[in-house]
Amino acid sequence: MFWAPALSNVDKGLGIGSDMAELALSARGEGRSAPASSRAGYTLRDILIFAFYSWRAILIGALIPLLIGGVAAVATEKQYSSSGLLLVLVNREHSGSENISGTGPSVLSIEGLKLVQSEAEILASDSVLTEVVKSVGPDVLYPELGRGRLFGLLPPYEAAELPLKAVEKLRRHLKADVVDESSVIRLTFRHPNPELAATVAAAIIRTYEAQRRQVYDVVRSPLLNVETQRFAAELSGIDAQIDTVKKKYGVLDIAQDALLAQNQSDILLQRTRQAQERRAAVNRQVEVTQAQLDALPRKLFDFTETTNQIINDDDGNQLTKLQLELQGLRRYYQPDYPLIAQVEKKIDQLKASIEEKHGRVYTSNRDVRNPTVDFITNRLMQLQVERDALDDQIAELGRLSVEAAKRFDTLRDAQSTLHELERTRKVMEDVYHDYRLRAEAVSIDEKAAASQASNVRIVEMPQVPVTGESLAWSFLAAGIFGGLLTGAAAGVAANWNRQVFLLPGEAERRLGMPALASFMIGKPKPNDRASDEELSHLASQILDTRVGDRGLSVVQLLPVSDWDNEAEVVRGLIAECAERRGIHMLLVDLTDGQRMAKAVGIRRGGAPSNDVAGLTVTAVPGWPAVDISLDGPSSRAFAMRSSMQDALASVAALRDAYGLILVASPPLAQSHVGRRVAAVVDATVMLLQAESTRSPAAAWSRETVLEAGGDLLGFIMSGRRFHIPSRIYKWL
Repeated sequence: MFWAPALSNVDKGLGIGSDMAELALSARGEGRSAPASSRAGYTLRDILIFAFYSWRAILIGALIPLLIGGVAAVATEKQYSSSGLLLVLVNREHSGSENISGTGPSVLSIEGLKLVQSEAEILASDSVLTEVVKSVGPDVLYPELGRGRLFGLLPPYEAAELPLKAVEKLRRHLKADVVDESSVIRLTFRHPNPELAATVAAAIIRTYEAQRRQVYDVVRSPLLNVETQRFAAELSGIDAQIDTVKKKYGVLDIAQDALLAQNQSDILLQRTRQAQERRAAVNRQVEVTQAQLDALPRKLFDFTETTNQIINDDDGNQLTKLQLELQGLRRYYQPDYPLIAQVEKKIDQLKASIEEKHGRVYTSNRDVRNPTVDFITNRLMQLQVERDALDDQIAELGRLSVEAAKRFDTLRDAQSTLHELERTRKVMEDVYHDYRLRAEAVSIDEKAAASQASNVRIVEMPQVPVTGESLAWSFLAAGIFGGLLTGAAAGVAANWNRQVFLLPGEAERRLGMPALASFMIGKPKPNDRASDEELSHLASQILDTRVGDRGLSVVQLLPVSDWDNEAEVVRGLIAECAERRGIHMLLVDLTDGQRMAKAVGIRRGGAPSNDVAGLTVTAVPGWPAVDISLDGPSSRAFAMRSSMQDALASVAALRDAYGLILVASPPLAQSHVGRRVAAVVDATVMLLQAESTRSPAAAWSRETVLEAGGDLLGFIMSGRRFHIPSRIYKWL
């Protein structure tokens, strides 16, 4: 099939290759699809092929760490570990700070989080290890330091360097670890000699105890006590000065007294203003009240009475009584009863008297004292009394205000003096407090140092170990694992930097072309079933490809390098197309003129020839339907100096005379004739050889053909080998 999107010059904008675009469109329905390997990733079989191809690099990469691990496993010595346990008790001795009692939480933080770790650091410190090396002896602890280095190639260390090197090795073989979630320190020392391992571990613990005693044995309390006493005396003097000032100014608490004086002044000022306001109001009321009093009359008219009644006149009442009495007498007595006549006479006399008084009229007038005058007079007197009282109150408030101002000025002076003294006292108190805490902390440290044996206790002394540990298996496993990793890395690196093709899929991905044929075992072989089937499929792809309304008839075979089995492929195609399919073929040899002739079994000048479209052709013995032309480079169709019009016309004439024309060109690195031919043939097929053709050269040839205006049909890969053994390959 033909891969148009990657290879046609229609996409490159050259204006050439429209026939090949039609060829590709027609081939999509007739040819087979691109191989799956051109679309998918690498399979397990491909990876194994790469691995077996690069087996030398993989083997070398795997052997290096394997040999290193094996040598290390053989050279390593059996190590014996001697362990001891120390228990750390948390108390104030372990503060590690002069300000131990300054703040309680600080002590708890140090003791709770860093106490045991600090003891472990002291246990493995340089001073402890140096003393141990001196006591045991560097030549006894590590005899190899006195011998030659690097298998005797280098001289031994000097005597001055031996203790330092012994301390370094001792630190590497020593471990002082804190047991998880406890205050126990485990000391472990490794050495090939079990007795020496126990001896050195015990010496480390004893040296640690002596070193720790020196660390905590520091006497600083006398100096701190003297300074504390001095600051206490200065504080007493400042307190006496403060008491003297308070007694002088009559102050208990200067802040409270100043606040009270200020409040008193404010209250007096407010009351003075209120009294002055009230006095102004009273004065105005007195003026208005006096004016109203002067305008009032002293007497007022009460009433006038006119009547005809006489005061204390009882005639009417007597008349009524007599009439009632008369009625009672008449009810019980005879009319001629003498008493009745007497009562009637009295009644007549009384009526006559009333009649006589009826004509008189009496008039009475009354004036009274004006009551408003008395009320306003009382009110005026009250206002005058209140005015006099306000005057006295204002005078008294003024006097009190003057006294309050004097008191406030006095307190201001006292506050200035006391503020200076209090500030000095506060600074002295802070210094005294700090020195006091330091003195107590140092005293506690000294007491703790005196009883340090009770703070770090030896739970278990190191014993002579019975069993040891060897890293031989670990080194061997590390060598195997490292060999696998480095071997894999070497294989990846070798294939990553590989410049040749092993599989057709690689070439497809790199060149963007389909693989037309791939010969699995070497080059195409005659009468070989696999080669015949692959050649038959290749011929079908070439013959079934259409260019417009005609088939593909002129094909250039372009090898990338000089040994790409070009002659074998041409011979196989001739046998397939001419013998089995009966196609009249022409082979044009543009190489050296001998390779193709030798491949088909003829000699130059040894057979009759004739001219076809300006090209000298010779019949191939044994193949009646096959002609060969050995003067192609000088012919009008394929000469470098022929015009494109003449070349196309000659090729068209050859196309009419033959059913299939194969043009065998030399590699582009040797001659540019293939670039010229690519523009006049129907398509170009590149020839690649597995494990030989370099991918940059193949890519360059591809780009050169496309830039020259040619079209690529695909490539043929030959020379492939079975890298995977058959026992493994049958499972893939």
